[in-house]
Amino acid sequence: MRGRIAGASGAALLLGTAVLASGPAMGAGFGLKEHSADAMAAAYAGAAATDRDASYLAYNPAALAGVDSTDLSLSLVPILSGSNAHYSAATTSASTATGGGMDPRGFISDAQVPAFAIRHRLNNRVAVGLNVTAPWGLRTEYPASWGGRYYALQTKLLTINFAPSISYQISPNLALGASMQIEFAQGTLSSVIDTGTLGALNSIPGSVPGAQDSIARANGNNWAYGFGAGAIYRPADGVSLGLAYRSSLQHNLRGPLTFTLDSAGIGATIQSLTGLFTDTKHTTRVTMPDTVTSGARFDLSSQWSAMLEVDWTHWSRFRDIVVTADNPAQPTDLTTTHWHDGWFGSVGAEYRPSARWAIRAGAAYDGSPVPDGTREPRIPDSDRIWLSAGVRYRMSRSIDLNVTASRLFFLESNIALTPAITGAALRGSLSGTTNAYVNVAGIELSWHAN
Repeated sequence: MRGRIAGASGAALLLGTAVLASGPAMGAGFGLKEHSADAMAAAYAGAAATDRDASYLAYNPAALAGVDSTDLSLSLVPILSGSNAHYSAATTSASTATGGGMDPRGFISDAQVPAFAIRHRLNNRVAVGLNVTAPWGLRTEYPASWGGRYYALQTKLLTINFAPSISYQISPNLALGASMQIEFAQGTLSSVIDTGTLGALNSIPGSVPGAQDSIARANGNNWAYGFGAGAIYRPADGVSLGLAYRSSLQHNLRGPLTFTLDSAGIGATIQSLTGLFTDTKHTTRVTMPDTVTSGARFDLSSQWSAMLEVDWTHWSRFRDIVVTADNPAQPTDLTTTHWHDGWFGSVGAEYRPSARWAIRAGAAYDGSPVPDGTREPRIPDSDRIWLSAGVRYRMSRSIDLNVTASRLFFLESNIALTPAITGAALRGSLSGTTNAYVNVAGIELSWHAN
């Protein structure tokens, strides 16, 4: 019996997505772009080529070169989401109906995304700075009794990235920048285990598939380190081109793995016979992808500018998540994602009716990296369309205020999961559609030394 239980329980832990979530992911996958309310107003068009205020350090470290003396930016972006899904079938691995609700709503949580950046010029060629952002995050949460509970319950990730940076002015037209990435990640995952089916497969008396659930909870945190580099080039008056790279980071989240076993005693029986489902610690390996951002800004006149942005994210690095428990009786859990690389593109415009006011607007298309074959309710990601607009107001010689609003439309996506998928042997089958939308508001204060 021990060998049969050990193999099934490794699939049942569902720890493969333990690192997702502190807020809803506004970029594709579980990426966040909300580091500058000013950039968000134009749907991030031209963000990699702009150095107007310190907030643009989040998109290109070469934006340091735009500072005259000292400046800083504070940004806060509240994210208000709506989500719904309809599942047509949910069964255990024993092919019995799971029971529970099939039309979950509100499973993507609201969030507030803060950001801070500061720049300081040391001399005519060198500037230094620091930006603090939350580049990755997602939070989804479902009722404990819903029909797809063996695939998703609660998932959270909080990331905080500290990026000290330096720039060097090669020539009047070319600035180079570099940064260090110091990133903290904290993840929480709770997963429902179908101990009723597991007990039935191993002939434990009283086992009923889908009726005797246990819960596994994993918490972990980690620091990881990487780098960034970028350039901003001005080939002619009124033309700015930007290109930046941010390296991949590997997080090995470390923390407790705990179990709440079913009241019927099936999980406790398995635990006594095999040592499985015993509280322990775990390490979860997750790779954050590297990114390339590229942008262009064209000043068409004293009042009008046009912007473009094309960004690439190396999501194919996110191919699997490996969870290793300290308890030697608990087998290693592997979740295969097979994500592909993602592209983001946007266009935007800026109109400056006076020296105090600027109006910006933009639109973007953000392609999801999640293939149909591995899309799960934990990360119900899909292609999305951005529409954004905002205003910038010069309150004084030293202070600018930016206010922005965006609407994201997620395209409806399909979920079709079976026990044949790696890591899903005890999760059963789940099929249906999921949809979401997001309203985003942003406010930013920028201070410039006179």
